[in-house]
Amino acid sequence: MLATGSSLEGKRRRLASLVDLSAEPWRKAAFYSNEEAIGIVSELYRRWEAGGMRGTPLDYASEEELDRLILIAERIEPTDVSDQQVKMLVAAIYGEEAAARPPRRRSRIVKMIKKILLIGSY
Repeated sequence: MLATGSSLEGKRRRLASLVDLSAEPWRKAAFYSNEEAIGIVSELYRRWEAGGMRGTPLDYASEEELDRLILIAERIEPTDVSDQQVKMLVAAIYGEEAAARPPRRRSRIVKMIKKILLIGSY
């Protein structure tokens, strides 16, 4: 089934509202930290550059790619900023699988990291 231009444009707007226009900066950071999203977005930038940088990189996305990016964005749960910071740090150090696992229990190191990251928030 071919997608119409208007349905693709609607999906582009939906993705932008979920990520780039979100009032939650950690939502954007979490989205662009997702390995699958990074892969898709990198490919879109490659196509965009090959196309003479006309339009935006999202203009080069297929309907399937837009659907996948929207799904990734929708799965990002609203969280406390400090929790999101810890998740991003764990993902950067140990990988996304480790960050996605539910915590077994709050360890002292996690508490220390949260305290260090939130010093300016008090």
